[in-house]
Amino acid sequence: MKKIFNWMLATSLMLVPAVFTSCDSDDWDDEARLQLISFERQALNEEGYWIGSENYDGSDDAYGNTSYPNTYTEGMLTLNTTYTTSSFGTYWSGYAISARRSTEFKKLTPDQFNSVTGYPHSGEKFCVVNTFGETIDINAGTGAEVQSLYYTNSAYTLNSILKGDEYSGGPFEKGDYLTCTITGTREDGSTASVVLVLADYRDEDESKHFSVRTWQRADLTSLGTVTSLSFSFDGSRKGDYGLNTPAYLCIDDVIIKKPGS
Repeated sequence: MKKIFNWMLATSLMLVPAVFTSCDSDDWDDEARLQLISFERQALNEEGYWIGSENYDGSDDAYGNTSYPNTYTEGMLTLNTTYTTSSFGTYWSGYAISARRSTEFKKLTPDQFNSVTGYPHSGEKFCVVNTFGETIDINAGTGAEVQSLYYTNSAYTLNSILKGDEYSGGPFEKGDYLTCTITGTREDGSTASVVLVLADYRDEDESKHFSVRTWQRADLTSLGTVTSLSFSFDGSRKGDYGLNTPAYLCIDDVIIKKPGS
């Protein structure tokens, strides 16, 4: 575990496409007092993803939908995911776990669980973010310092950016952008945020237009000690009900500092 973890720390400022075996996230790097969480433990379905399931905690709404709260815990992170059934099918929001290797987007399921890179940042799995208020709780809600994570676009999002779709219209043009804000909530209720730019076509110089297509490192140390993380998306393609560009993000290799160290 130390050999892998120390390699991760040494290359934390680089883009590292290679896949390697992840560590046991219940262990700590004794020297750095850090924990690496890479979403390796959740069992997946035959198509290579997990979105929760029905359970005894389901609740019905006025429209015939039943929502089931699910959690996935690894190390000091607890991911909250909502699995919903209705007469039209099944839905999810929150945090999916994926091991899919395809980079294409042809249909929503299963391609919404594809990343643009075709591989995790490390190990065999990664997390797909698509939230409607669900959070990632830190250290059972008592808090810790989340130092960094790696992120990239989902295949669904990039397909919309490059080709357009029925909701957002045509491909991105000059003036378009997409961002994701990661907000950390502290024990006293205060918050701090880091903004990730996922695509930016706002510069007058079109050669500077870009969309994220590799794993990128997000430094989250400015958030301080937080009890939870939440994700929200913003962009130029909006309608009456909010953002029309798919609000998805792939994340991997979250590094947390041990409390009190």
